[in-house]
Amino acid sequence: MNQDEHYPTYMGMIWGQFKKKPFGMGALVVLSLFVIVGLYAPLFASSKPLAVVYEGKVYFPLLRYLFYTGFYTKRVDIFYNLLMFTLPIGIIGASLLNRWGKKAIRPFIYFLFFIQLLLFLVFSFGIIKNPAGVSKLSHQRQEELQKVIDFRQDPLLLPITTSSSWEFDLKYLSDYDKLSYLLRYRQRKKEHEELQPFAITYERETNKKMPTLFSMDQNNFQQELDRINATIKGSEGAALAAKERLGELTSAYLPFSLSMLLAKKELEAAQGELRSLEKIKAPEETLAKVKEKVIAAEALYGKILQDGSKERDALIAAKQSIKRWENARAKKAYLVDRERWLEEGQTRISFEIPALLRPFHWEDDAGGQQSINKYIPWWHLTRINRKDLLSAILFGVRISLVVGISSVLISLIIGIPLGMVSGYFAGKTDIIIFRFIEIWEAMPTFFMLLLVVAITQSKSIFLVVGILGIFGWTGFGRFIRGETLKQRGLPYVMACRSLGFSNRHIMFSHILPNAIPPILTLLPFSMMAAITSEAGLSFLGLGEEGSASWGVLMDEGRSVFPGESYLLWPPAILLTILLISIAIVGDALRDAIDPKMQR
Repeated sequence: MNQDEHYPTYMGMIWGQFKKKPFGMGALVVLSLFVIVGLYAPLFASSKPLAVVYEGKVYFPLLRYLFYTGFYTKRVDIFYNLLMFTLPIGIIGASLLNRWGKKAIRPFIYFLFFIQLLLFLVFSFGIIKNPAGVSKLSHQRQEELQKVIDFRQDPLLLPITTSSSWEFDLKYLSDYDKLSYLLRYRQRKKEHEELQPFAITYERETNKKMPTLFSMDQNNFQQELDRINATIKGSEGAALAAKERLGELTSAYLPFSLSMLLAKKELEAAQGELRSLEKIKAPEETLAKVKEKVIAAEALYGKILQDGSKERDALIAAKQSIKRWENARAKKAYLVDRERWLEEGQTRISFEIPALLRPFHWEDDAGGQQSINKYIPWWHLTRINRKDLLSAILFGVRISLVVGISSVLISLIIGIPLGMVSGYFAGKTDIIIFRFIEIWEAMPTFFMLLLVVAITQSKSIFLVVGILGIFGWTGFGRFIRGETLKQRGLPYVMACRSLGFSNRHIMFSHILPNAIPPILTLLPFSMMAAITSEAGLSFLGLGEEGSASWGVLMDEGRSVFPGESYLLWPPAILLTILLISIAIVGDALRDAIDPKMQR
């Protein structure tokens, strides 16, 4: 055996003691599950499948939408989606470098951290475009209109055009556009079928059909068809009569149209000449003559319009009747063709790997009316805004983790340097810094958070994290000050001074590593305080709006309590489990570090 096997490292000793705590190990497993679920939440709940085979071609919708801010509208989700890749790379890379060369581990971690932040900033500003691509429909329609309509041509003489057909739209949809239509239809239909066993009870008690999203879409489709059929029936007679008179009305209007176009051309020429002369600042006499020419052209153009108003109005009325009828027929054909294409398109999806737990993104509509909640199982529940509850709970883990970890990191960045300087130099420096810590500690973090949110009128999660970190560092500052005061008089520190090491080097290269292990016992409890503060703020209605935070979910459940209390309990229970697991891990870690508790 080598020397390392006989003499384990300090962290190895702590881990060995920690493993002897069964409750601590169990809590660590639970906490690890929360971390995994939060980190890889898109794999557990997403309306974009991991992989789809459509018309013999493989697509990866989830991967294409991971960094698109139009789908993941919250920046914290973009950060975690990046971390899904960078964290495993960091763990694997550090493990390999630990075998081949430990000196490269720290630069590798720094580099990966820089890449994570850089990509996060880039993706947060929407650099990733819609994977479905920019629709060509509006551009194509504009081009076709320009081919038919000349800016001098009389629009009344153009052929009657109707709204585009579904075949026309389908021709200019990208593959991901088509896939999005089909997946949404497939998703809602599947959810409707899964809820049918519970629809029996709903229909028996309410005498109504269960209003799932799919059934509501079908009802809207049928109502729209009925409205269009009524329009077709009501306008058919007038449209057919107008079609019979269209040629006669057009012939009567043609002479006036030709005169109007000629007068319009003369008016535009006169106006163009006037603008050119004004631009070169021509003499007033020349400008006066051209202005008279413009006035005369305007008068002639107005007279022609007035003389032909009777024929023009008759042609307009006839064309409007015909267009109303033909547009209704085209709209009906569009809806019927689209519905048929959606139904037939399901057969062209030969393979699909959906999300593991829920086929809904937490920002997608996932349910029908709120009344169906009391008749369906808890994993099908929807929030008061009809978003999927289970998906929101899974993504809410991200909020709690980012608040707990980020706020503690900010506290460490502020508290460790101040505490070390205070304890190392002692004397007046210690008095000044410690008095500042006492004054700063007198400001309650939660109430300062309420105050800042009220003043800034901002409920951003990043603001909450910043405030929790800025006002929550004093505990770390006190602790590191005490450790530094204890360490500064030890022989190894005196040896470093006698060797000429700088104060900064002694503090951060020698004292800090010896003071860090005891600080580890404070981290879990600080995370608990931060998570509780964010959840409490959100529960009071001061959290980030439209967020998946568990506090926001509990606030929504409170707003409909007690009638729909089932919306309150899932996030409340999970938040309690998370906090308890963190507390048990912290307690076990404290015992593992304490030499008195070791056997």
